This record gives sequence, structure tokens and C-alpha cells, in this order.
Amino acid sequence: MRNVIIVSGLLFCMYLFPQQGASKNDIIFTTNGQLLQVKVTKVTDGAISFVYPGETIVNEINPTKLEKIVFASGRTQDFGGVGGEVIVAKESPANASTFMEEAPMVPSYEENIMSVVPLDFKRNGKYDKTLANKATEYVIGLMSGKSNTQGVQVLDMGKAIERLVDSGFSYGKLRQSSPEQLRDALETEYILFVSIKENEKNGNPESDLMAQEVSSKNTQLERIINIRLYGADSEVESFEMDFSENVFLNKSTNGPNLLAGGKWKSSLRYLAEQLFASNVFTD
Repeated sequence: MRNVIIVSGLLFCMYLFPQQGASKNDIIFTTNGQLLQVKVTKVTDGAISFVYPGETIVNEINPTKLEKIVFASGRTQDFGGVGGEVIVAKESPANASTFMEEAPMVPSYEENIMSVVPLDFKRNGKYDKTLANKATEYVIGLMSGKSNTQGVQVLDMGKAIERLVDSGFSYGKLRQSSPEQLRDALETEYILFVSIKENEKNGNPESDLMAQEVSSKNTQLERIINIRLYGADSEVESFEMDFSENVFLNKSTNGPNLLAGGKWKSSLRYLAEQLFASNVFTD
């Protein structure tokens, strides 16, 4: 009788202490009656990955072979499988700092797609919304015609505006945002910035009466255009170019609305040629 009591006590202790130690592990209940005290590293529809304490071998088992998993946190996940066995998958690297498998990085943007940020068009120091819209449409059409030859598509203006509005962008926020912030909103690999400044000045110095008469009939137009392209890998522009020109316009020939005549289109065409000649999309 004494021997029976001692054996029973030992069995009780053997049961008790593993249960206490098991609180740090997850417990897998298989359909064939096995209880596996392990560390579950990954749960997917096709496999459950786990390691045994003190080992680096990553094992896998089909979820259909499981009844449930009781995690160390106390949470239980039921599976209700139909029976099976464990499959050894692979060994973790010796310098691995965690048992968890890292999922491959998936870009948060559409690859080989370019967004044109609505243009900043200032006329005599003031933002001109009408000209900005016209210039934005023109740049999108210009880029669309040229980018196809290099495997890049341009996001439609309507979609670009919709994504910016959905992300809470106003005109002020748009001008203050980084390329990374705009990429998160527009969801495209390439971000193109274009700004145009046009300022009307007197055409000639008024040093004598003849010069004054010429100046009254002509206007000097100073135009400055900046174009910048950002790829997905850096906050530093992949391409940047500044273009400036001074044009003398005759008031009687060009009419009162000198700055709205679309003279900037030829300048933008030149800059587009330089952009695509740089091979920035093929490097």
C-alpha cells in the first residue's frame, strides 16, 4: 500500500510541474490524440508553423489535422480537423532573433505608375486655379503619350484628385507634403511635381522718350518652370530641371490676357523630352 501511495505521488508531481512549465508554451491538440507543447510562430489557412522549446527547426502541420490550439495567452483556436501527422519544414538561420517568419514586403503603391501632382501655377505672384487645371491636364496628356514607350502609365487626373481628397489633402497641405506622404495617398511608384511662375514686367528701360513709347506697347514675360520626379526608393528626386525664359510680347498683337495664352506648352514639351531622355524609368 505504501508503494502504491509513493508511485501515485510521483505521478502527481510529474503531471503538476510540466503543466506549470507549459504555461510559457502553446499547446497543439492533434486529431490523433497528441498534445504538443511548442511555440506557434505562424498560422495560415494552409499550415501551422511551430518550433519545439530549445530548437530552431520550424515544423508545419496542416490545420485539418488539428482539433485546437491553446495559446500561452489563454486564447483557444478551434480547427476540428480529420487526422494527420506533423511535417518538418526547415531550419531557421543561426542568427535569427525571432521564431516568427517574416512575410515578403509588398509595395504599398502601384508599380510603373506615375502620378502628376496638381500643378502650382502662379501668375504675377498669385495662384491661378484655372491655369493650374489647364496645365495639369496638359502635363498628364503629355506624359501619357511619352511614358508608354518606357513601360510606365500615368494615373488619370480624376483618380488622382479623388485619392487626394479621400486622404484629406487641401491645396495648402498639398504644397507642404513630402513625396512619401503623397505616394501613400496617390498609391503610385512615381510622383511628378511641376510648378510654373509667370511674371509680367516692363519690356524696356525707360531712359528716354522713345524707350518709354516702346515700353508702353510691349510687355516682358518672365517664365520659370521647375519639374521634379521622385521614384519609390528615395526622398531625393530622381530627376530635376529648372527652365527659365524671358519673352517680349506686343500688347496690341497678343491682346490683354498675355499670360493665359498657353505659351508655356512649348516649354513643358521641352522639359518632358529631357525627362524621358534621361532614362530615369529604365535605370
